[in-house]
Amino acid sequence: MRLSLLCACWLALSAHADQLKSETVGKVEDAAGRAGMAAVVLPAGENRPQDLLVVTGGANFPNAKPGATTPEERGEKVFYADVAVADNLGQGGEVKLTNVGAMPRPAAYAAYVATPRGMFVAGGCNAEGHLAKASLGFLRDGEWVTEVLPDLPRSVAYPAFAAIGNKVYVMGGQEKPDSTAALNSCYVLDLEQPVEGWKELATMPGERMLAAAGVMDGVIYVMGGCSLHPDAKGQPERTYLDDVICYDPVSNTWAKVNAEMPETLVGMATPLPVVERKFYIIGGDPGNYYRASLQGTTPAEHPGQSRAIYTYTPTTGAWEKVGELPEGIATFPAVISGGRIYTVSGEIFPGVRTPRIHTVTPQ
Repeated sequence: MRLSLLCACWLALSAHADQLKSETVGKVEDAAGRAGMAAVVLPAGENRPQDLLVVTGGANFPNAKPGATTPEERGEKVFYADVAVADNLGQGGEVKLTNVGAMPRPAAYAAYVATPRGMFVAGGCNAEGHLAKASLGFLRDGEWVTEVLPDLPRSVAYPAFAAIGNKVYVMGGQEKPDSTAALNSCYVLDLEQPVEGWKELATMPGERMLAAAGVMDGVIYVMGGCSLHPDAKGQPERTYLDDVICYDPVSNTWAKVNAEMPETLVGMATPLPVVERKFYIIGGDPGNYYRASLQGTTPAEHPGQSRAIYTYTPTTGAWEKVGELPEGIATFPAVISGGRIYTVSGEIFPGVRTPRIHTVTPQ
């Protein structure tokens, strides 16, 4: 079968940190930085001479005390709806963002993809809870305009997501802030026929949130993330994952890939960038600090999020460490323009964000 052939893989891992170049090329407008932002590149075309980077949403703690480590010290978590764009990717110099408007509502940790018509965003969360709303945004005469799309069948934050043609897939996530189980649902919306609404597909083999997804040869690969279960107090507790699963839209089936990740990771750069038939797995939270805290052996200081950059080649099952980010980051978007991968903002320590935009350039 098509899917089983694609998923019959072997595992190899080697380190070649000199194979790529990573550098800082700009900052988002919010000096504090944000986690869970959405970002896409709308490609150059008849009405757009240059690729257009679009960034929106996210969340941070603007009133946190210096060195804050507790919810009380961090203060209120603030969510955002503003939209900013840059059209100077790949031209050298600093990537400069300009505000062009806002999405219909503040949101972070949503699903987002570039489409031929504009930027698709669905789900996520804000101060009111987890969301099911979906919309399509695009520039019209320099102003950001949005169209309402059908709601997701349920509220979903922290999902994996991908697009194949005009079809958008939203997989897993968490339904409510206090849910003690992650989702294993998989939904698709055909943007050519949005009035038909979302359709439910075969469920994933296992529940997960904060996973990353990418597409190669028409198959969706979903990597890492975490599952949830109730702790002794009935609160959601994570189990970090290192497995890879894939979905074949033709047969509507899932399969497990026999090629575990080099380490457990949640919140890697999403969607997974693909360059020269390799997935790039960038940053994320490996969960070491979290697991230590559950065992009562919490280190004095948080080590920060992962700086590691891995590649995964589905045709061989080979994993390779190819470099590092300038700083460890989790829960952040990735886009591609001109063969370069751009990462936007994200979390560097619990409650602490970076405003920086980095590039990863495969050699």
